[in-house]
Amino acid sequence: MPDLFTMACSVQGKELAVSGRVLRTVRLRHEWCDFVPAPLRIADDLRAAGVRADVFTFVQEIGDADPEFEWTKGDAAAAVLPLTTHQRWWTELGFKPRNKVRKAQKSGIDVRLARLDDAFARGVEAIYAETPVKQGRKFAHFGQSAAAIKAELASFADHSLLVGAYLGPELVGFMKLFVSERVLRTIHIIGSTKHREKCVMDAFISKAVELGCARGCSYLHYGSWTEGGIGTFREKHGFERRVTNRYFVPLTLRGHVMLALSLHQPLRDRLPRTVVNPLRDLRARWNALRYSGAKTAAEAQ
Repeated sequence: MPDLFTMACSVQGKELAVSGRVLRTVRLRHEWCDFVPAPLRIADDLRAAGVRADVFTFVQEIGDADPEFEWTKGDAAAAVLPLTTHQRWWTELGFKPRNKVRKAQKSGIDVRLARLDDAFARGVEAIYAETPVKQGRKFAHFGQSAAAIKAELASFADHSLLVGAYLGPELVGFMKLFVSERVLRTIHIIGSTKHREKCVMDAFISKAVELGCARGCSYLHYGSWTEGGIGTFREKHGFERRVTNRYFVPLTLRGHVMLALSLHQPLRDRLPRTVVNPLRDLRARWNALRYSGAKTAAEAQ
């Protein structure tokens, strides 16, 4: 039985997901894109819906000045770029990332809005099939079919933008952005491994800033704040650590105990960085070894 699955019900019109087997936590399936419209009713609504979980957790929107709630809360650290104009971002950008954006352009990379059709889905399928490991982790989309990709990318069609990076007719990367009133969010962003030297990812950030400013968004949100690797990449492009609240609502007696003992926090958040970082490096080496056969087969195709 998997640790994470989608509930067959919804609360306040939102899909739910539950994680954990013994201590069970429920959250919105599309967290950061969906938010709880009536938080003060959430515990009663979850119980009425028959959700089998001990704690419900949700995040507060970036820049939201609403009053804080009385539930247990923690920090949700996001990688956020405040937006004004593309020209200001470009002027304040460091020398190296500016050169990488220029390099993408000189390499023939054309970043533009795209349409979700069969050809686009097949292009994404080819990108996903390049490697079974990304950033030291098993790549969940490796081997995903074009049909499944098209169905997945069709979500939030009325509130999202699809951006493709093309080298001639070939799709070499894509980005899906979720548009809310104040925040533009990256839902998916990936570049082709075989065209890594063409700086596709840098070109995507420039395009995202352009699109966000054109729509009057105050922030560009690119996932959780991390250090090293992708975290360093974000920081070089002007992203900063922005903390908002994550709330934890007990639903059962066991949920109250979880919160009292701080068992609602993931183990990685309770361990010191001197322990977490070596474990992360070990996982990356293990995954590289474990999926080396699949990677070799993918490269041979």
